Amino acid sequence: MIKQGIILKGISGFYYVECDYTVYECKAKGVFRRQNIKPVAGDRVTISVNESAENIIEQVLPRKNYI
Repeated sequence: MIKQGIILKGISGFYYVECDYTVYECKAKGVFRRQNIKPVAGDRVTISVNESAENIIEQVLPRKNYI
């Protein structure tokens, strides 16, 4: 199932994404590392939620701002 949410925090390669009032622990796809994209807190993302395996950040949506 694909959902859209916001990254709350990232720790050691795990990202905590809030979607529909639920927080999911996710890992980023390897393609982000190859494209030199680092998801940060506050980014809007789409994730695939899988109950039997780990959740994956599929896409980082365009940023509105970055400090």
